[in-house]
Amino acid sequence: MIHLDANLLIAIIRPTDFHYTRGQRVISGPGPFGCSAVAWMEFHSKPVHPRDVAVTQSILSAGITPFDEATAALAGELYYRTGSKRRTRLDTMIAASAILAGAGLATTNTDDFAAFIPHGLRLHPTD
Repeated sequence: MIHLDANLLIAIIRPTDFHYTRGQRVISGPGPFGCSAVAWMEFHSKPVHPRDVAVTQSILSAGITPFDEATAALAGELYYRTGSKRRTRLDTMIAASAILAGAGLATTNTDDFAAFIPHGLRLHPTD
């Protein structure tokens, strides 16, 4: 399974997005695809047309992984272990969701997630 980060969720529905081609390349490969509830929230952080929501949901055949108690605990641990930087809070939640789901994470922001690799995160290539 491959979890898509919010940047790719947005890119795959917007042909004018800088990462559109990378997103299309990822979703044309083997799946199934899913995302964390946190990435889904970020996807909805700007107005999204219902048609685009439906298209994105059809790509997410593995669904949206809930942010539950176990995910919250792991995210807190990742936050602490990687230096407790305020700007990484959402990234720790997305990383924890992927780790617990046994999913690779496809993102164009690999630098933001590199610190989580020693803690079990697998990054899925987007090039």
